[in-house]
Amino acid sequence: MTFGQRQQAMVGLPFYGKSDFNFVASKSPFSNGISIKILPLSDLSRVSPIEIDEFQKEVQEMSQHFKKGSRTSGIKVNSPFINSKKEPDIVIGRFESFKIDKSSKTIRAFIRDPKTLKPIEVYPESLNQLNESRSHLAKTFMDFLI
Repeated sequence: MTFGQRQQAMVGLPFYGKSDFNFVASKSPFSNGISIKILPLSDLSRVSPIEIDEFQKEVQEMSQHFKKGSRTSGIKVNSPFINSKKEPDIVIGRFESFKIDKSSKTIRAFIRDPKTLKPIEVYPESLNQLNESRSHLAKTFMDFLI
């Protein structure tokens, strides 16, 4: 193949002539054919370990532990300061979501209150997952021993 023929064959490709990209072919799990991906050579040039900071690790652990709709409890934000008794309000309900701000590295957690059906912000450190069983399946201590 001559230089001109090679250049003509590469005209239809999105990037040609500069050698900035690498084409990778793999078998597609969704179809019978193959899929071709264009990867920058800078990603393939050096193998370096991916560094995960502590904030990302904490976000991953919390999102694995608390799933949407799971029954959780937590302390309502600013409730110890509002009450005259200085005791925090504990909210029990379904876990709604996390709001993660990566720039300031803050995590906000929300639980849906079953009485009002509104999301209530709770302290993420106070989240507890409640494991409850149905009353007809739960055994008493004596039934457990026998």
